[in-house]
Amino acid sequence: MLSKRLAATAVVCSALVLGASGCGPDKAPAVSAESAAASATSAASKGAGAAGHLDTDKLTAAEIEKQAHDAMASLSSVKVSGNLVAEGQKMKLDLATDTKGNCQGTIAIADLGQIEIIHTGGTSFLKPDAAFWKSIAGGQGNPQAGAMAAELFKGRYLTGAKDDPELAGLADMCDLVKSMTDSDDTSDGAVKGAATTVNGVKTFTVVSTDDDGSKTTAYIATEGKPYLVKMSHDGAEPGEMNFSDFDKPVTVQAPSADNVIDYSQFKAKLTSA
Repeated sequence: MLSKRLAATAVVCSALVLGASGCGPDKAPAVSAESAAASATSAASKGAGAAGHLDTDKLTAAEIEKQAHDAMASLSSVKVSGNLVAEGQKMKLDLATDTKGNCQGTIAIADLGQIEIIHTGGTSFLKPDAAFWKSIAGGQGNPQAGAMAAELFKGRYLTGAKDDPELAGLADMCDLVKSMTDSDDTSDGAVKGAATTVNGVKTFTVVSTDDDGSKTTAYIATEGKPYLVKMSHDGAEPGEMNFSDFDKPVTVQAPSADNVIDYSQFKAKLTSA
């Protein structure tokens, strides 16, 4: 399900696949394909139907989840976009990432601003907008420092952000595909929903109910590979994620060196100002 953890990386990782939980030290509950563990063997052959068709009449909800999980876990790349609420904070994200360590996109957090994220060659680059610069630099009750940072570093990228606990989660945002295979969470009680069309794709829904009564709905493609096309969550902290560009190459170019500042230099400049 959509995680309730505030850390943006945990939110995305837990939402990215049915049951993924490998992006942080604490594990959040999830809509889990592993709830089908007892029937996973039979699911591989049962309900296959015609080539590229998910036979939802024959498959159980758990077996449909299993097939979706396996399809997502085999991806070389994917794009995820959506809106969610975590601990009262609204977030919006749009990221494309692959298993080679390439990633590019944006994440916006209400009342904080937006950050562009690039990850390539093992290095993360974060480019906050003016509002975010003011938030991270002026967050200790020093709005003047925030305004100065917004002007001083306008249009520039940060590296080395993992050294700061406030930004470490954002720097890890791109480790999404790897998280697909790091799952060992389980959930019971998923039920079959209905056929529908999402983003132009024919899908079938599987619905799980949380302990608080809120529901998470997975929309799984019924033609071609059974990819997770969309995931939505209602309740006190609603949200939805859309998945697309399956196995589409992600082309990323690192920013030029003269447009990058190391996080330690950023902190030093603020301290000396």
